[in-house]
Amino acid sequence: MMHDADQSWKTRQFRLSTLSGAIAFATAISGTAYAAEIEEVVVTAQKRAENLQEVPIAISAVTGENMKAMGIKNLTDLGKSTPGVEMNNDTPLQPTYNIRGIQTSDFTVGSDPAVAVYIDGVYNGRGAGAEVPLADIERVEVLKGPQGTLFGRNATGGAIHIITRKPQADDTTELNITAGNYGRQSVDLLVNRQLSDNLYGRITASTNRRDSFADNLAGDFTAGNQDTQTYRASLLWEPTPDTEVLWRAEYGVMDQGSALRSSIVPTLQAMDGGSDVFEDYALDTPTIEDRDSFGTSLTITSDFDNFTFTSITAFSKFDAHLQQDEDGTANPDYMFGSANFDEQEQFSQEFRLNGATDTLKWTLGLSYSQEKLEHLTDAYFTSGSLESFAVYEGLKGNPEAFGIPQSVFDQMTTTEKEDLAAQIRSTMAAGGIPAMPEGAAVSTFVYDLLVQSGQADALLQQLGAPSGVTASMLDRNQMIAQLMAGIAPWVMADIPWTESVFNTGDYRSAAIYGDFTWSLTDRMDLTIGARYTADEKDFTIESSYQNTLPIALAGGAVDLIGPDGSVIGQLPIPAVPSCDTAASAPCIPAERFGMAFNNNGIADLYQELDDSWSDISGRIVLDYRWNDEIMTYVSLSEGFKAGGFNSFSAAEGIDPSFDQEDVTNLEIGLKSNLFDNRVQLNAAVYSYEYDNLQELDLVGKPIPNYYLRNADAEGQGMELEVVWAASDNLLIAGNYSHLETEYTRYQILEAAGETEEDSLVGEPRVGTPENKFNLMAEYNFELASGANVVLRGDYNWTDERVGTVDDPTRVVDDYQLLNLRLGWNSASDRYSAALWVQNATDEEIVGGYGGTGSAIGASPAWRYMPRMYGADFTVRF
Repeated sequence: MMHDADQSWKTRQFRLSTLSGAIAFATAISGTAYAAEIEEVVVTAQKRAENLQEVPIAISAVTGENMKAMGIKNLTDLGKSTPGVEMNNDTPLQPTYNIRGIQTSDFTVGSDPAVAVYIDGVYNGRGAGAEVPLADIERVEVLKGPQGTLFGRNATGGAIHIITRKPQADDTTELNITAGNYGRQSVDLLVNRQLSDNLYGRITASTNRRDSFADNLAGDFTAGNQDTQTYRASLLWEPTPDTEVLWRAEYGVMDQGSALRSSIVPTLQAMDGGSDVFEDYALDTPTIEDRDSFGTSLTITSDFDNFTFTSITAFSKFDAHLQQDEDGTANPDYMFGSANFDEQEQFSQEFRLNGATDTLKWTLGLSYSQEKLEHLTDAYFTSGSLESFAVYEGLKGNPEAFGIPQSVFDQMTTTEKEDLAAQIRSTMAAGGIPAMPEGAAVSTFVYDLLVQSGQADALLQQLGAPSGVTASMLDRNQMIAQLMAGIAPWVMADIPWTESVFNTGDYRSAAIYGDFTWSLTDRMDLTIGARYTADEKDFTIESSYQNTLPIALAGGAVDLIGPDGSVIGQLPIPAVPSCDTAASAPCIPAERFGMAFNNNGIADLYQELDDSWSDISGRIVLDYRWNDEIMTYVSLSEGFKAGGFNSFSAAEGIDPSFDQEDVTNLEIGLKSNLFDNRVQLNAAVYSYEYDNLQELDLVGKPIPNYYLRNADAEGQGMELEVVWAASDNLLIAGNYSHLETEYTRYQILEAAGETEEDSLVGEPRVGTPENKFNLMAEYNFELASGANVVLRGDYNWTDERVGTVDDPTRVVDDYQLLNLRLGWNSASDRYSAALWVQNATDEEIVGGYGGTGSAIGASPAWRYMPRMYGADFTVRF
């Protein structure tokens, strides 16, 4: 449930006590096979195959078998159990990956993500193409801290590397079937064949379907369901003993409802018939999440006497359509929907040389990529929802005009303010109140805009006002009443209002890098690496006035106000209809008063922008092996993310492009295998400086819009991971992470109406819990028949965190998750079956608040899955 942000430690202690009745754990551990010692995991984090425990980088590596046991289906699931990592995504087409508090929340195409996602060594430039089903996966490596040297740009927070299984030299077929509540149906078919002495093939076909876990009270469409299909094919050819040619291809289809976001405003919930974040919902905008994606790559690896040559050539593309209900309610006075259409193509080429001698390991590389994209954003309103927006803006600007003392209003939470605005709006719609009839809020908003833009003075001249009379001399309330002649009927009719912004991009990036590890002694290594990156971007933004306001005047005398506030005369105003309603009389053409939230006064906005950024990112690492069991390291590393462009709007005083990001991270780490490899203990302590982070925020007065600003931040934290093979049958593991972040500089967008009061200096970063704790235990025993039984449990507790950038007081409560699994494997290993339950205690957990709906006072929230249960069955032949 949603509670106040101030949670006592006593409450958290009680939550942790739920472990006393069950074996509970959750951790990103390496492998599930154990026999009184922990299995070695090989990773490629340093562009060469190495034992995880010998790599001086903080890495969480999760094998495919372990992900299956933990019920992990995607990267969002993985983030819940990985220390220092948050992936709280309600939609796979707009994911956000947060490593150690570093993330980019921009859902547009003007910027790049701060966490690099790689699939089989190929970088995915857009988040909409990064979330792939984790079926037939060898492992996932999560590298924490800036990885600018080895993984290049856009790895300021870290890198996530998904490695799929390669074809093997055998003939195997595996069928995995999953069924569960809410209509859950998943099928994975894996076929591997040896086609000749040196040619092997592998095909994977996966489907995943699930119904929504709640009903729509307001329509026949659903939200929050799943429906994906993924097909992979790969060929491995070994023309010589020293050469390997690996071709991979993947095609994916997604066709489902988008995120289930429900209003948290009590008045709106009641008007929707009792909708609730944790019960049934009420949406009036059909939700759509469609994607067709294709990717292929060719990896050639050749071993020579002194080095290994690797070439990775890749091409990928996708078409995506994401449509969402932004207000989380079916109230027609709050109708607000959005749609994003994306087309992307990406080509990349990397050449790499790896070599090693007795005292030196080295890597040299060249890379180039080009990304071409188109992005269209549509926003859907009605004239009624514009009135709701104007009421909320008016209430925030002057609560005393609505009878609310400023001191009382200042003490309200954001949700309470939104609820008050909804009550006022409901009263207006029901018949109005003397001071605020229907349409008055938009009329007030429009009149102030006309005065600010100078159009009100032009209108007075058109009406024949005497020389010297300006809009500033007119009684404001009387002029607002004049405008209501046209606007009030328009508001009550809920006229559709749609706005569109179109972007194109052509991004090129080239880099050269080198990384060298010297063995200074038998126990001490020194690693020095550097990468030079050059980025060029061409970008366009296009928008125009697509809607008009029915400007009309009621007619009558309007008071003229003198400098001292007294009435100095009257100005006769003729009744003037809009041309849209009465062309037979003198009228005011509505197109003169076109308005768009994106254009900021520019009738036809079209900009062609280009910019370039370059950077040298480096790392220096000193590691020391105290003995065969313990290694420590000290690392100084840098990360770089290219700058970009504001995708939505041009505004005077706001630079259309923004600066690049830079992160410098100092880290001290420990990796150890103790007690004859029965205990694995890894730890890291780090501190980083984050310069020019790119922060997307909804700002602007009186019309809000999305802008990317630059800010600085810092973070300090620690991570601890423990794995203990307690016996031949019992494996116990856990991890803990602690992180403190804060803004140290925050760019104030004065052109968007911000003041120093809007600064977030000293506030923590969004989406970053201070503490995170996981436990894991797995018990494995044999039956008399030779079959094997595995009991497993996963437990996670995550601290509270700030939910939205624009409101640091809106906090997502701490939560706990408990997953349980009972598995059986036949003696022949041909058959496997399992019963499982996720969120076993059916916790009501909010994943996030806010979003664009907060602009009109209708902030929604989305929840984690309720209790999910089901069964898996696997047959191998």
